[in-house]
Formats: sequence, structure tokens, C-alpha cells
Amino acid sequence: MKKYLFLLVCSALIFSCNDEERPAVCGVENPVEDLAWVKEQIQSMGFPNSVAYSYLKQANYQGETVFFFGYCDPLANWALIVRDCQGNPVEGEISLTDLNGQKVIWKPSNSVCNFS
Repeated sequence: MKKYLFLLVCSALIFSCNDEERPAVCGVENPVEDLAWVKEQIQSMGFPNSVAYSYLKQANYQGETVFFFGYCDPLANWALIVRDCQGNPVEGEISLTDLNGQKVIWKPSNSVCNFS
């Protein structure tokens, strides 16, 4: 009986783990939907042709979660503006190499950017 109870408890622990659970970022589960400033920035992107070249990345900078919009059009220049959880620009000289753990958290469905 103890063996079956042990197996039952182990099975419950194994199957209760969910790979889809994401840790909270900036106090929210989904920053793209739950951070008002991010959602507003995405919705206000102007030129329809240029949206396909846009993306949003999340990263760590000096121990803090930060975000930046990027642009993958090889014919265009863009400025790196790093923002904190509240949407405020992070001050200082920051380059892409200063941003650790970068991951794309948003890109349009018609994105032409290649992240591999």
C-alpha cells in the first residue's frame, strides 16, 4: 500500500508541473498585454509597411528587466531606446551587448525579421 501511495504522490508532482507557466515580469504574466505602455506603443505603430520590420525584446540590464523596440530593416537606421518596467527611458550609454538574456516577446504576424 505504501508503494502505491508513493507512486501516486510522485505522479501527482510530475504531472502538476506546467511547462507553459511563465514567471512574472514587472509584476505581470504577459508584458505585451498587461503593461499599458507596451500595448499602447504596439498599437500606435504607424507605417504599415514598416511594422513588418519591428519587434520588441525583453532583456536584463544591471539586474533589472528592460525592454526595447528594434527594427530589422537593413536599409534603415534606428536608435536603441531601453525602457524600464514603467516605460521610462533608462539613462546612460547602453549598447545591445550590455543587454543580457535578450528574447523577442512581440513581433507582428507578418514579420520579416529572422531571429535564428
